[in-house]
Amino acid sequence: MAVTIQVLASVSQIAGAQWGLVTTAQAEREGITRLQLARLADAGVLERVDRGVYATTAAPTEHRTLRAAWLALDPARTAEERLADPVAAGVASHTSAAGLHGLGDLLDDTPELTLPHRKQSRRGVRLHRLPLTDADVTLVDGLPTTTEERTVADLLRDGHDLDHVAQIVGQGARRGVIDLDDLTEQVEPVARRYDQPDGRALVEHLLDLVGLSRTALVRMLADSAEGRELVAAGRASALSDLAASFMPEIDTARLFGLDKIAANTFAGIDVGKILGMTELFNITLKPLHDQIAAAVSPQLQSALAITNTPAFRSVLQATQSPAVKAAQQWLGSDVGRQATQAAEEAASRSEGSGGAT
Repeated sequence: MAVTIQVLASVSQIAGAQWGLVTTAQAEREGITRLQLARLADAGVLERVDRGVYATTAAPTEHRTLRAAWLALDPARTAEERLADPVAAGVASHTSAAGLHGLGDLLDDTPELTLPHRKQSRRGVRLHRLPLTDADVTLVDGLPTTTEERTVADLLRDGHDLDHVAQIVGQGARRGVIDLDDLTEQVEPVARRYDQPDGRALVEHLLDLVGLSRTALVRMLADSAEGRELVAAGRASALSDLAASFMPEIDTARLFGLDKIAANTFAGIDVGKILGMTELFNITLKPLHDQIAAAVSPQLQSALAITNTPAFRSVLQATQSPAVKAAQQWLGSDVGRQATQAAEEAASRSEGSGGAT
């Protein structure tokens, strides 16, 4: 009985540092025989989860098969020893990595592991031999795992359905856990396989499949209330500029009531916050603006050009202010039209007088 307690204590110490799992090779290093492990399993103290791998009753069940498969790659060494060089230790990748990252809905019941060197394959495990760098690997719950960006590239390289991979990219982009620039570099080698000229075009295509490309975001913004306000503000700005061009003596800022709200200039529309994708919009905001400008009618393109300036923010706020609404009503009234006509005539006389001089 004392021997069994000592064996159990040794097994628990090993397993406690690696998700409640222990291999027969690790146990043998501590003087524990395979027969003793088998007896503990028969007694219900341990559970055999893979060839040469046992789990304690307290071991978490989530991703247990994958963790057992990783331990079985080098069963004599502990997880702590192997993590000193995570790249060489073997890395959870492909569908297994996507599952660990919580991205997409790919079936990940077969453990997939990548190593930079040749390793004899095992039944029930998919082994990939691919070059890896330290930058390609991160730890997820203590298990070496390919990064989100490398995982996407590996899935594309392996020929997975493009729509399924796009879902992973979309979820990662929304959560802010995928760096689109890094992803662009990662998928560059496989871009032409998917009929795309380069990595950037492939990333844009993946985003478009889930409605997050620049083109899709333009459509989404155009259909939103904020997008309509953007266009309305552009029209108001164009009207102000037009008025200034033929009424140089008129203070158009005062006319439209902008002087009254200049001190309250707001910080601008946070499109990312509106659509719940701030990180993604931080990356795509400038190209998004360019596409909006290209999509609208020529009459509005000049107005939308000012959206990069602080003045635009004032105008956008102004379009919603009582002062501007009052000014618009005044311009539409008989008195307003008469005043506008008088201002135009005054401007013409002034221009003619200047020419005579």
